[in-house]
Amino acid sequence: MTRETIGQLTDGGALVDAERTALTTLCQKFDALIRETGLHSTERQVLLERIVAEARARRPVLPLLGQLLHTDREATLRTLATGLPGAGPGIARQETFRCPDGACDRAAVPPPAGAIPRCAVMGRPMERG
Repeated sequence: MTRETIGQLTDGGALVDAERTALTTLCQKFDALIRETGLHSTERQVLLERIVAEARARRPVLPLLGQLLHTDREATLRTLATGLPGAGPGIARQETFRCPDGACDRAAVPPPAGAIPRCAVMGRPMERG
């Protein structure tokens, strides 16, 4: 099966996994990305707004992230992969919160007695994982 459908979400396979990874990273780094992009041109700020709109609509964001990072698809995936969680110790299940609609793999752990984390992209409370 070929991947001529780049930029479209398909069931199963690397493209869906890549988009899921991109959405996870976007959600994890959202606040820092907003701050950083605010220091740049209006064009880059508009591009980030477009990325957020596409992410909220659950449409592919990899090509747009590539534009923001000035990279091709493979380089974008490598860049996103460098900051992903998973190498550290486990987290107690009752303390873990996840994406409210299951679109990304972000996991958040609030401080003890802290507020429920919110999805940075959707603005909704995350769900217990």
